[in-house]
Amino acid sequence: MTTAIARPAEARDLADVAALFVDAVAELATLRGGGALLANLHRGGSVEESLSAALADPNTMLWCGVWEEAVVGYAIASASIEGDAEIVTITDLYTTPQARDVGVGEILLETMIEWSSARRARAIDAYALPGARESKNLFERLGLTARLITVRRELS
Repeated sequence: MTTAIARPAEARDLADVAALFVDAVAELATLRGGGALLANLHRGGSVEESLSAALADPNTMLWCGVWEEAVVGYAIASASIEGDAEIVTITDLYTTPQARDVGVGEILLETMIEWSSARRARAIDAYALPGARESKNLFERLGLTARLITVRRELS
């Protein structure tokens, strides 16, 4: 039986992760609130530059989700200071649709929680868009609960 694994990404993984990143952005853009979230997560430069910056930043981790020796998912988490404590924010968590029922997302999320705990972070935050029930269920299954709901009315 093949099991999913999460491992730190390396420079050799950037092409695979970049392709997944493009797919993730395209999928996110179709969801209610996806455009606003993408605008808030704006990263300068190309996809490759953004991923290379994540690899180089000591307060950010980029992981690959692997199934049957193929990179089928990725995750990015960044640590920052909020008040007097470190908080980790999951900015990216994506798996291919074909890999969503084999545990790749769960192992990536578990790995991010372990990394955050090892850093002695006070909390870990993530984003789930309205209607993204699979994401919400995954987060809740591993102990992340909603603490803020943002509502919006477009005026133009």
